[in-house]
Amino acid sequence: MKKVLIGLWVITLAMLSGCLSHPSMIQFTGESKTWSANYTITKLNREDHISRLQIRYKGKDPANVGRVKYKFTGTTMGGSGEQKLSGNRDIVSGSGGNGAIPLEDPTIQVTVEWRGHQEEMELSTGASRK
Repeated sequence: MKKVLIGLWVITLAMLSGCLSHPSMIQFTGESKTWSANYTITKLNREDHISRLQIRYKGKDPANVGRVKYKFTGTTMGGSGEQKLSGNRDIVSGSGGNGAIPLEDPTIQVTVEWRGHQEEMELSTGASRK
């Protein structure tokens, strides 16, 4: 009987630790006339997370877009970069860390500049959309 109880305890502990280690995710999405974007934060554990920004060109000829500058700002995060599309529709940027993770209801402002044009997008979670 003691072996059965220890076995059940080990199985229960393994199941609980498995539940605690599953990542949780917050996703922000938005779009403008020419671009769409999503910013995903995946919480790996209590301290560590990874984030990924994907900006997608919605037009018909990504090869003629050229160099694209972008920046994004939120309550507890921000960044910028520059990349040439050269036929690809997506710009992807990622990072990792163990700092503050934004709340699920703020917005993230994204600005995209290319060939003398500029557009802004406001990304939000499903919980903060109206």
